[in-house]
Amino acid sequence: MINQDLDQRIQELKENIVTLSKEVTKDEAARKKLLGVSMQAMSVLETPVETIWRMMMSPCAPSALMAILEMGGVEAIVRSEKPLTAEELGSITGADHLLIVRLMRPLVALGIFKETDVETYTSTPISSTLTAPSLIGGYQVLFASATKSLAYMQDYLAWTGFKHVYSPPGPFQYAYKENSAAANGFFPWLNSDPAMLTNFNALMSGQRANRKEWYDSVPVDEILLDGAEKGEDTTLLIDIAGGEGHDAEAFHKRFPDVPGRIVLQDQPATIDNIKHLDPAITPVKYDFFTPQPIKGARAYYFRGIFHDWPDAECVKILQNTASAMTKGYSKLLIFEWVLPAKDVPLHPALLDISMMALLSSMERTEAQWRRLLDLAGFKVVKFWTVVSDTERLIEKDSEIR
Repeated sequence: MINQDLDQRIQELKENIVTLSKEVTKDEAARKKLLGVSMQAMSVLETPVETIWRMMMSPCAPSALMAILEMGGVEAIVRSEKPLTAEELGSITGADHLLIVRLMRPLVALGIFKETDVETYTSTPISSTLTAPSLIGGYQVLFASATKSLAYMQDYLAWTGFKHVYSPPGPFQYAYKENSAAANGFFPWLNSDPAMLTNFNALMSGQRANRKEWYDSVPVDEILLDGAEKGEDTTLLIDIAGGEGHDAEAFHKRFPDVPGRIVLQDQPATIDNIKHLDPAITPVKYDFFTPQPIKGARAYYFRGIFHDWPDAECVKILQNTASAMTKGYSKLLIFEWVLPAKDVPLHPALLDISMMALLSSMERTEAQWRRLLDLAGFKVVKFWTVVSDTERLIEKDSEIR
């Protein structure tokens, strides 16, 4: 039996957390702080053995969710106006009754679904949110690529004698050694599968849509607009490898009257896959491993690109960009994670491992960013803090060594 006094205090704490969770919904900084405190409390309360067992069991729930996704169970439950029994789900999806029951158990325990009665399920905010194209597509593409790469990563590292992954071939190629499209890396593999490419682009757009924009936290006039050339033939900003144009469109919406063109550049397959793009944005097919064709733009902008590539490839991309920049006028803007030297938050720390497994690349500390940019001949002007959890805007001028 639990101590009565402790039980009462635990209940009061639970009620306080519920109340606080409602109050912080409109204050993102407070919400993240409360979440951090909750995670710290879990790390204090969980015994070492419980932590180890949780990590050992961690692949089970994602695999169960992927199976429910693939059979069509997630969308069936979310779209249903009433809870569905396992038998009804079996009729809709064609899956075995007992299989559905077993797969749903961890997902109910995690709050992804709610069990309203024995073997009867309804959606929760988590499963309802999962059906958004950016998330359901993202879950599918990352499960198909990163999960398999991570599963084989320890075998790959043992095979190399536990050498650091500086460049491909890496864990991804090792995991997909029988797939000819994967031999040249993740992106050629992705481009060979139109459905996966669509899922990936949806993931990137959704990921960008849910993050704070750099121009809401830094002095845009000082960095970009002051001194920008005016005229129809001038280019203000080029969003390089900008996917389907979320960042470019968001910037135009925020600054509709800025001088000069806003250009979106990406691979032909990505540009051709765009369903809608604001007419104010100029789409251009471009491979950043070739010289930048648009000369003298005010800003050459990259968001979440360099963490996809090892240093050698990053230097090539940077040098191709530098060749188009006008000295004393053009700027290079990079919006990426900048890891702290210690106590890295969990999300970017896990993302770094994912980059190693999937792309033989990495998230970088400020020191690693400075070294990389120095290799490419760039002078860093400033690291601008955008959000507290390490995503920052790196400003570089056109002074090339």
